[in-house]
Amino acid sequence: MTRIVCLLLTNELQAHAALLQVALAHSPRAEDAGAGCIYLDASGLQSLFGDDARLAERLRDAAFAVGLAIRVGVAASRLGALAAARLGAGVTVVEPGGDAVSLATAPLALLTLSEPLATRLSRWGLRTLGELAALPTAGLFERAGAEGVQAQRLARGEDPRPLASWRPVPAFEESVECEWGLETLEPVVERLSELATQLCGRLGARGLAADGFEWVCRLAGGRAHEGALTPAVPLTEAAAVTGLLRLALEARPPRGIVEGLTLRARPTRAGAVQESLTDPSGPSPRFLAATMNRLVALVGSDRIGAPALLDSHRPDAVGLGAYASPSPRRGEGRVRAPVLALRRLRPPAPAAVTLASGRPVAMRSSRLAGRIVAGVGPWRSSGEWWTTQPWLQDEWDVELADGTLCRLAHDGSAWHIAGIYD
Repeated sequence: MTRIVCLLLTNELQAHAALLQVALAHSPRAEDAGAGCIYLDASGLQSLFGDDARLAERLRDAAFAVGLAIRVGVAASRLGALAAARLGAGVTVVEPGGDAVSLATAPLALLTLSEPLATRLSRWGLRTLGELAALPTAGLFERAGAEGVQAQRLARGEDPRPLASWRPVPAFEESVECEWGLETLEPVVERLSELATQLCGRLGARGLAADGFEWVCRLAGGRAHEGALTPAVPLTEAAAVTGLLRLALEARPPRGIVEGLTLRARPTRAGAVQESLTDPSGPSPRFLAATMNRLVALVGSDRIGAPALLDSHRPDAVGLGAYASPSPRRGEGRVRAPVLALRRLRPPAPAAVTLASGRPVAMRSSRLAGRIVAGVGPWRSSGEWWTTQPWLQDEWDVELADGTLCRLAHDGSAWHIAGIYD
């Protein structure tokens, strides 16, 4: 008989790791559900801790002993245990076979649903799990597909998926001691290359890649020289990693005799990407990393990165950030609705604009010129008024006689073309 216990922190700001240790101290199978929620398998624990009520009380007391206030729910399914813990007070035990009845009045929000399915169920007027469980399964499948049927099974207290047992994340770290000390950069790079080979071998054996590396050079006198790098794509090839490490150390070498080295890798599971049959194939990670190495050597590591929006309302406030790991493309083969995109000009192109009754009627610039046949605006935006360089501008979206769509901006002293739509 399956029995699932849900441990739920009453304050999510408390230590989640401590709650996980409480669960593992009572059951070898515990699932980390995140957000202060842990499930553990209580099947067969009666001979050790007594019945469900005694086990729940023991878990609550163990959590209290380490400074955690929790609610405990026991049921035959994850959702039943979660509802018991979230909606009950202190300790709540659902008797075997009673999950469907206990879930009937629980809110539909307990289920983790996709946005389309959640919207559809809301439009149908469903508010509780009991209302979802009472729907005809065949009709639900016709209208909501397999996801709807799966949600209904959970609402009925059916939980076929076994617990995903928690396992500690393996530490991908290698170290080496340099007994005689390293005084020049080349032997340091050679030792790091050996460590990178070991790390990449361990990552590859687990089907993982690394999207970040950190290193520590332990120097004479107890000092340390630390650094980190983020490759453009997750890597498992030691040669590419060594090239990046060499460039990083050449840009900022350790100042002193190196007595020890540590190299850490941040593991990630890069999803397989289904390439399109019509698009050209992308470059291999090794060639891309080699190209990035050359670019870093030419312009510096602080000038290489992916565009990232800055936390500002200033138009075109863009900086450089770390590259994101590639993710599988979805929706291939679907017909997408056309999207009107604004291609910003960097820098904006100066323009001479003719006004009539305060509205632009014609413009002339090195990029575009013509009569304005339609326009909407102005939209005024401003910001950073608390600094010594505040900004303010009015923007118009206009259409020229030849059909070109563009955005004009006036900063109080001059007009310019901020971007062109395509």
